[in-house]
Amino acid sequence: MVSRNRYGHDITERKRLENEFISLVSHELRTPLTSTMGALDLLSSGQLGTLTEQGQKVLSIATTNTERLIRLVNDILDLERMKSGKIFTRKAKCNTADLLITATEAMQAMADKLQVRLIINPVAVELWADPDRLLQTLTNLLSNAIKFSEPGDTVWISATLSESKGVESEENQLSSLNFLLITIQDEGRGIPEDKLQIIFERFQQVDEEDSRNKGGTGLGLAICRDIIQQHDGKIWVQSILGKGSTFYVLLPLVESQ
Repeated sequence: MVSRNRYGHDITERKRLENEFISLVSHELRTPLTSTMGALDLLSSGQLGTLTEQGQKVLSIATTNTERLIRLVNDILDLERMKSGKIFTRKAKCNTADLLITATEAMQAMADKLQVRLIINPVAVELWADPDRLLQTLTNLLSNAIKFSEPGDTVWISATLSESKGVESEENQLSSLNFLLITIQDEGRGIPEDKLQIIFERFQQVDEEDSRNKGGTGLGLAICRDIIQQHDGKIWVQSILGKGSTFYVLLPLVESQ
């Protein structure tokens, strides 16, 4: 009979080997993928000759799938670094209005392409946070909201100051601190109730077709959750199927040490 200590050791070792394998594969994939992307970009530029219409279609498919693979590898690396503590937040004073405006500007081209209107309602307050990581979270949430909207829909991103009184995540009531509440709301297809609890887990998507049709990796929301947890905050979602979703990011307003 295997002892509990031995059983625990086996699990720990298996997790270690799994993490090393994922990290190794991800690193080994990045170089050839980057090289492949460079070759595809060169082909699409026309410097190697003019492609037929059919050739352009094939090239477009290859480029789209290569970009998807690169996103997947980068997302896996991000998650593994966070999990192993190799990614540290570099916190500094940052203006929340600037963060929301920068995130919206970064996603404006995508919104215009898909004919989705972006409306921003920022609030100018200083936050002690890692601006790069928060921007990564906001652009990820905006990207999802835009991708799952229909032409003519609107996506709103706003921020308000809030006290924890009356503000409750799905898990528990937060302590009596002041918070910044960021919301990203869309008019898209919504999320089924049985998916609300799992979409922040790795490789979880509302629809299995999304990875192909929308270009998602199933890791974006897991990364967002890890980033917000590193800021001692909360992230959750409310949704009505067929009417849209609202993602909430609640961050404590704390002073630098």
